[in-house]
Amino acid sequence: MSVLFEPRKVGRYATKNRIFMAPMSRYRALAGGINPPSTAEYYRQRASAGLIVAESTRVNNWSGGINCPGIYTKEQVESWKETTEAVHKEGGLIFLQLWHAGRASHESLMPEGRDVVAPSAIPITQEVMIENGMATPTPPREITLDEIAELREDFANASRNALEAGFDGVEIHSAGGFIIDTFLQDTTNLRKDQYGGSLENRFRFLKEITEDAIEIWGADRVGVKLSPVSEYNNVGDGNILETFSYVYSQMDKYGLAFLEVNEEMPFSQLSPEKRSIIDDLRKIWSGTYIANGNYDLDSGTAAITEGKASAITYGRYFIANPDLPERFKQNAAFNELNFERFYGGDDTGYTDYPFLSQD
Repeated sequence: MSVLFEPRKVGRYATKNRIFMAPMSRYRALAGGINPPSTAEYYRQRASAGLIVAESTRVNNWSGGINCPGIYTKEQVESWKETTEAVHKEGGLIFLQLWHAGRASHESLMPEGRDVVAPSAIPITQEVMIENGMATPTPPREITLDEIAELREDFANASRNALEAGFDGVEIHSAGGFIIDTFLQDTTNLRKDQYGGSLENRFRFLKEITEDAIEIWGADRVGVKLSPVSEYNNVGDGNILETFSYVYSQMDKYGLAFLEVNEEMPFSQLSPEKRSIIDDLRKIWSGTYIANGNYDLDSGTAAITEGKASAITYGRYFIANPDLPERFKQNAAFNELNFERFYGGDDTGYTDYPFLSQD
């Protein structure tokens, strides 16, 4: 039996296996960032995962993202309670990923009086989804110090609201070229104040958000997601090893529940040079390390056996196979992923994938 089926201590929790569900935006929230009832069913179906990390969730109304859920209003909190209760009834664990898009956004997604912002006014070309399809992101302006302080408090309030909503913990989304990630990297953060320049200064924003979350949750219920070698949203071309060696070593001091690392993007393959960076960084982290990126049963088993990971987060596999641990256990066939219904729409391609017992 694969080590994937062994329990694992993650922070204060003991997971029933090491087959975790990765956070994945599905763009099905209703007006006001409120989840439809089907969201609770979607996550309930996948509660056999050792841990679910729920999708990128907006910390305020200027986080960006089309049809993304939020965690900054009472109504949003109440809609998330349905999900956490459904998952807990099935014996599952669920963390919420806290997120702000930063420059990977568009002016049409901003409320009146708000702009697309980033640490520095550096535009990107990778398209984002808007109401009428895909569009090049609006060039950002540099976020002000007052807005940084406001955003920090919004992350803290989101942590408090996630606790009220019944989640088991939170994951701070510091990956993917979104706002926290762009503070960290030297090619996207050209600031001259206390949030730019040195490694210490570029790390400051993540440090503050992490410490606020720890104060609310305790370190053993807080996770962080990083993507050191990803080029998603036009990042990843600076001094990656130096930057993230510092970030890993600083984050390792907190005793967090876990570090989740997006090692490889879907439908891509790491170069030997980038794989070497991932391996070098891995040696720095002493706690629970969750690997993400194109893993299957065999490669996930190998990563854990070789000490390169504590657990694996699976994305597309879990979308199409709500009973993924059982399918792995039986070496059963997988459902075909409905790519056309991956983002947005009704419950088709969301809650209608069959279980083995229904095949």
